[in-house]
Amino acid sequence: MENDIASYLDALKRDACYRVVRVLKEAPHETTEVVCFAGANDAELGPFVRKRIKREACMGAAYPAIMAAQRAGARFRHLPRIEDCYERDDELVVIMEYVRGETLHEAVYRRDPSPALAQEVFPLLCDAVVELHEGFDPPLIHRDLKPGNVILSEGNLTLIDFGIARAYREGAEGDTASFGTRAYAPPEQFGYGQTDVRSDVYALGMLLYYLLTEEVPSPRLAGGAFDEPGVPVALRPVLARATAFDPAARYPSVRALRAAFAAAVAGPQAPGGVRPGRDAAGSPVGIGPHAGGALWAPPAGSAAGAAPAAGRVPCPGAEAPCGVSAGAVASGTPPAPLPRRREGRAVARTAAAVALAALFLAVGIGEAVDPGAGSSMARYAPGIRWVGVIAVQLIILAALYPLADRRWLGRRLGRSLPRAGRTAAALVTAGFLLFGVMMAFNGDFAT
Repeated sequence: MENDIASYLDALKRDACYRVVRVLKEAPHETTEVVCFAGANDAELGPFVRKRIKREACMGAAYPAIMAAQRAGARFRHLPRIEDCYERDDELVVIMEYVRGETLHEAVYRRDPSPALAQEVFPLLCDAVVELHEGFDPPLIHRDLKPGNVILSEGNLTLIDFGIARAYREGAEGDTASFGTRAYAPPEQFGYGQTDVRSDVYALGMLLYYLLTEEVPSPRLAGGAFDEPGVPVALRPVLARATAFDPAARYPSVRALRAAFAAAVAGPQAPGGVRPGRDAAGSPVGIGPHAGGALWAPPAGSAAGAAPAAGRVPCPGAEAPCGVSAGAVASGTPPAPLPRRREGRAVARTAAAVALAALFLAVGIGEAVDPGAGSSMARYAPGIRWVGVIAVQLIILAALYPLADRRWLGRRLGRSLPRAGRTAAALVTAGFLLFGVMMAFNGDFAT
C-alpha cells in the first residue's frame, strides 16, 4: 500500500514538471501533446511529445520495452528516444523525443510519387522496421505502419506511434485486440490470426505502392497484380508477394522484402550501361528540388534543420509539433510537372470547384442587389444583405476548397497554399461570425 502511494505521488511530481505547449491529438483512448520540461530555476527544456494512454485500452506496451532497451545501451537510428514511462491514475504516460520533419504523407504530396522517390525512401523504411523486429526478443510488430506514422527529417527517417505495437507471442491464435488502419493493415490483424513480422511486410508493401502512386491502397490491388500505370513492371511481383492474403505466401522477413526491392530496382541495365533510377556513376537519382538523395531539407534561413536534439535547447512555444512540417518547404527550384493523367484530374477538380463557387457567388449577388418579393433577404437593408451574402460565400468556399487541387494551384501560383483544414475552419468561423453580426442587428437593419 505504501509503495502504491509513493508511486502515485512520484507520478504527480513528474507530471507537474511539464508544461503543455499544444495538444496534437485527442481520442477516447489516447491524448498526444507537445510539452516542455520546466526546471526549478524556470529554465525549460524540450520540446518533447507526451502520450497519455488509457490503461483500459490495453495499448502502449511497446514504449516501456523500447525505453528499457535504450537504457540498456541499444541504439536505434529510426526510433524516437523514449525519455520516461510511468503510470498515473488510469493512464500510462510516455515522454519521448520530439522528431522534427514532415510525415511521409506530406513528403509524397510535396514531391510527387515516383520510382525515384521510392528508391530513396523505401530502403530506409525497411531498415526502420528491421530495428523493431530484430532489436527485440520477441520481435515488436508495429501494426500501424502508414504515411502519417513515418517522419522524414534531415538525413533520416523515424517511425512514430507505437500505441498498438505488440510483441509476437509464440503459439497465440490471434491478437488480443483488432486495431490499425485498414488500407495498410493485413487481414490477420482483424481477426484472421496472430500478427507477426509478415504483418509489417504487408504494410510495407502498401506503403511502397503509396510511394509510387500517392493513392490510398486497397486489398483489391493484390488480386489485380498491381497492374497500375504508376507501378513499374519490375516492382509488381514484389508488391504482389509482399501483400499476399496468406502470410505464408509473403516475404518471410523485412530483410527479404528489402532485398527483393533492391534487385527489382537494379534490374537489367539500360542501354549505355546506366541502371534505371541511377546516374552514370551508379548513384541514386532523386527528384524535384532535392535531387541527389536528400530526404528532407528546411528552407534557407530556417532554424528547423540546424536545431540540436530534443531536450538540449530552450523549449519553443510555437514550433510545429511532431509529425507536422517544421519548415519542410521546397527550395526555390521549380517542382517537376505532374504526370499528364494527374494534371488532367487536378485541372478538372479545380475547375469544378471554381465553377460552383462562381455560380453561388452570382446567385448571392443577385439576392443582395435585387431580392425577389418572396425572398427572406427582402426585409433587410442593402448593407446587411451584403453582409449575409459574404457570410454565406465564406461558408460555401470552405465547403468547396477541399474539392480543388491545392498542390496544382500552388504550382501555378508559385507558392504553397494553406492547408485545407485550417483554411476551411477559418472561413467557416468568419462566415458564422458575420451571420452573428447580421442576427444581432436584425431589428436595426430591417427595412
